[in-house]
Amino acid sequence: MAQREQLDAAYRLTANAQMQALLVNVLQSRMPCTVALYYPIRGEPDLLSLMQHTALTSAVWALPVCCNTATGPLLRFARASAGSKLIVGQYGISIPAEQVWVDPDVVVLPCVGFYRSGHRLGYGAGWYDRTLSSLPPQTLSIGVAFASSESPESFAEPHDRPLDLIVTEHEVIPVRAHNGF
Repeated sequence: MAQREQLDAAYRLTANAQMQALLVNVLQSRMPCTVALYYPIRGEPDLLSLMQHTALTSAVWALPVCCNTATGPLLRFARASAGSKLIVGQYGISIPAEQVWVDPDVVVLPCVGFYRSGHRLGYGAGWYDRTLSSLPPQTLSIGVAFASSESPESFAEPHDRPLDLIVTEHEVIPVRAHNGF
């Protein structure tokens, strides 16, 4: 994580643009659909401008909200747009002020680290692991990370659900066969 936060500002801007271009190509083939992004913190790739991309105008956008449910803590996804009013939620992460819940077809999520088998390293609280396990199997999960955060060794745990794709500034890494990917 420290390495990610120390990336040069110019490199970060270029890498964000490259990741966005790759994600546009992936998402175009799934339109129309509901896409859950994330609000970037701690040096995560900033992909929020995807909400304004002209090739993705048929997308419904959402941001995650930490919620306590009957089955335990899970992320729910609140409809969002580039102009949505945001408030500070749990962990200091911005969330939509008005929470209209949607079910995502695609979840784009940040990775602190990743392994090519599709496993990701998060912050350790398990929010995305629990949430991905609770979503329908046809929900496409796309991890995004700077290429420098790739791990040469697996850190997978039994409860982890592998991602379907991983997108870095250099490539789209297909992990699991998923509706044409």
